[in-house]
Amino acid sequence: MSSNVDLKELENKIIESFSIEEIYRHVKFLVEIGERLTGTKEMEKAAKYIKSVLKAYGLEPRIDEFYVYTSFPGISEFKIIQPEQLVVESFPNLHCYSTAPEGIEGELEYVGSGSEDEFKKKDVKGKIILAELSYSPPRPEKAKIAEKYGAKALVLMNWGPSDKSIVGRGAIKWVWGNPTPESWKLMPKIPSINISRAAGERLKEMLGKKGVKAWLRVENIKSWVKAKQPIAEIVGNSEPDMFVLVNGHLDAWGKTATCNSSGNALMLELARCFIECKEFLRRGIVFAFWDGHEIAEAAGSTWYVDNFWEKLREGCVAYLNIDSPGLKGATRFVAYASPETWSFLKKIEGETGINIEKHIPLKTGDNSVLGIGIPYISTYATYTQEELEKTLNYASLGWWYHSDEDTLDKIDGELLEEHFKIYVKCIVGLCCSLIIPFEFVTVANYIARELEELEKISKGKVKFNMLLEKVKEYRDVAEELNAVTAKIEEMYTNGKEENKTRVEEAAKLVNKCILRNSRILTSAFRSTVDPYDQEPYGLSILEKPIPRLYAIIKEIVGASGGEKIRLLETKLTREKNKLIDALNDAIDFTWLTMDNLKLKYNLST
Repeated sequence: MSSNVDLKELENKIIESFSIEEIYRHVKFLVEIGERLTGTKEMEKAAKYIKSVLKAYGLEPRIDEFYVYTSFPGISEFKIIQPEQLVVESFPNLHCYSTAPEGIEGELEYVGSGSEDEFKKKDVKGKIILAELSYSPPRPEKAKIAEKYGAKALVLMNWGPSDKSIVGRGAIKWVWGNPTPESWKLMPKIPSINISRAAGERLKEMLGKKGVKAWLRVENIKSWVKAKQPIAEIVGNSEPDMFVLVNGHLDAWGKTATCNSSGNALMLELARCFIECKEFLRRGIVFAFWDGHEIAEAAGSTWYVDNFWEKLREGCVAYLNIDSPGLKGATRFVAYASPETWSFLKKIEGETGINIEKHIPLKTGDNSVLGIGIPYISTYATYTQEELEKTLNYASLGWWYHSDEDTLDKIDGELLEEHFKIYVKCIVGLCCSLIIPFEFVTVANYIARELEELEKISKGKVKFNMLLEKVKEYRDVAEELNAVTAKIEEMYTNGKEENKTRVEEAAKLVNKCILRNSRILTSAFRSTVDPYDQEPYGLSILEKPIPRLYAIIKEIVGASGGEKIRLLETKLTREKNKLIDALNDAIDFTWLTMDNLKLKYNLST
């Protein structure tokens, strides 16, 4: 593996070995199993199948078993009692608060997306709330906001075309992963159900004309069950402690074809193809098929982070999440990816001809590595913004999502192959490049833009001069690191064969520096908790510029003055100090690495 040409040859070899027949063989088996909820015989059957396939391909898989706190559907009844009698089909939002056997009734109130801004516009106390399913905010946060404003219950109308009668399935568990004694207090305390899009549209029409009174009864079972999570590993050759974590959830709702049997099948195909080329891998690959994803809210991936902490902290190059690939009719590729990966993804765009929109990672899917600071990449095809707004009512994962309509005909085989190409290029680049293909000038520039945006949001009340100066200092260091990286790669490609080992050792130092930069900066600038904890599922503030500062600045802008301003200013100063320390740590470690390169290998810019 001595040049970029070799990497291309490897990519082409793997891409040419792609088998759509193998993909569909796995998808059909998993779809025939049906709905796979944690702790059920169906999930156990799926886990054993994954293990058997991986073993047949030549890997040495295992099934990790551990307890997760989950929920199962019980009773869900919903009807309109005024101004007319109307029974509406429904499904419980799991982990919700169960009503008494006689149910509850109340005035129905529509709150649009269910965001906090929508709730502030209306008096919802003691009312049953109707909101739209979306990720703005996600389902659990809608429930938490409804609970905060005193709503009696939350009814979610499904996304998708307005005439669809599919009743959605999901959970409102605000806590990410298994609860702790502290987070147990945050578990939902509001009844909640799902209804179809068509039923929701009818209720919206009724609400537009006169007052509507509703009644609902809901019950769900909550319990600790044993998860079964297949894992397999291919160990790298020159940096065996480093690896890419390729992952996707195995538990699934409905018929499961696109969410996430297609993703599971693609992971199996990647394992089949890469085990055949394992001698070319500098770094390894861990394939993880998460359990406890859908209802226990990423409990499987969180358990893995908690129990393989040091392995991940020290050696995980990136977290490649594969969820819902091959959606029929999708044309727009998006990537929720850490900024240090954006230039790498841009290179893949150029090689594939596929435009990939790049966004900051969210606390959705299985992004359990945000706090630990591991670079995250989740890329898939979805629908155009116009389609989402005008016809699909924001059904970004298909109108059939989490239902019995998620069948084989919803998979686009050609699109699956496009996904496969992107994943292959990601894995080859991350596992086989001499130096991990991340860069931090983009990170510095992004942080600077966010700080400038926060100053505007503060309406002149907050300035970040010291932080911006420190970011500029870090950008200069990142540019030096880029220059050293380029020099090492040039020496490896064009230098003498007898010097290759020495250059490789220098590259390993740079790789450790790259990982350390990600660990330090992601935890500080993209998370709001310490690395050992998890934010709630889908916390929408993580979409905002530098979340730990954004929340304080919004409070400062809304405060009228006096004591509250003084308190908030103190809190803001302490948060700024955390960020300055993070930048200093990244700067110091990077300079230390470059000093070592100069001392040991006579390498400098």
